[in-house]
Amino acid sequence: MLSLDRLLKESERIEPVPQVIHQLMDLVDDPEVPVSEITELILYEPVVTANLLKLANSAAFGFKKKVDSVHDAVVLLGLKRVVEIVLLNSVTKPLKSAHQGYGLEEGQLWKQSVSCALMANDIAETIEAPGKHTVFTAALLKDIGVIVLDRYMNDAMETIRKAMEIDSLSLVAAERKVLGIDHARLGGRIAEKWNFSETLAGTIQNHHLTDEVTDIPKQTAIVYLADCLCSMSGINGDLFCGHYAHYDRICQQLVLSEEKANRIMSDFYSRKENIYGLLAIL
Repeated sequence: MLSLDRLLKESERIEPVPQVIHQLMDLVDDPEVPVSEITELILYEPVVTANLLKLANSAAFGFKKKVDSVHDAVVLLGLKRVVEIVLLNSVTKPLKSAHQGYGLEEGQLWKQSVSCALMANDIAETIEAPGKHTVFTAALLKDIGVIVLDRYMNDAMETIRKAMEIDSLSLVAAERKVLGIDHARLGGRIAEKWNFSETLAGTIQNHHLTDEVTDIPKQTAIVYLADCLCSMSGINGDLFCGHYAHYDRICQQLVLSEEKANRIMSDFYSRKENIYGLLAIL
């Protein structure tokens, strides 16, 4: 069985999400905060600024005038999209690697993480849920524990697959049985170590709904549903698919009809290649 303390120590090799992300998420949902205060935060992060301007000036957006400042990027792209780009850029590197222990090729974990984040955002907008950036961030980082556990999965994979097939266990339940910990719980603890809010860390840790919880927070429910839609769309790797025990219950909780859920899934699927192409610039 793996030691949580040892795994958290190993997680230090992952570059933490910059402090500016925490500050942006605190400010961006407050309509009273002036745009200048938000742009000023980004200005002091040269790498973030450079990548934001590179993306804004790419052919994907096709702006006629050159985007030469963070302020111009906010005006042309919109504040919401700018914050998402800054967040996406901050976690690109560790998620883009191959994770062979989980059977994920290079870039696959990145694609399923980004897809879940964008799909969760679409769900949140459809049901007009508050805290959209918390939902987006939790969905994007929900599998951060995979990065740490990956090297242990090569030796454990055959046993984990048998547990999933013979005992009909989900991936996280099989991880707990074989390794003593699952990637979701580890991800939540890493988020705590990075000083994320209790809500955000809890959403990451509980997004598979493997523990018996009668009162599921709305943010967690949205991320769970988005993850289900990614699996149904064939975006997630095969180990992450196939367990939708709470799907109907969550749709009812969120008052989201099957028709609306299918529309969110199909709308995203129709534009996903364009999204992946755009994000390749980051």
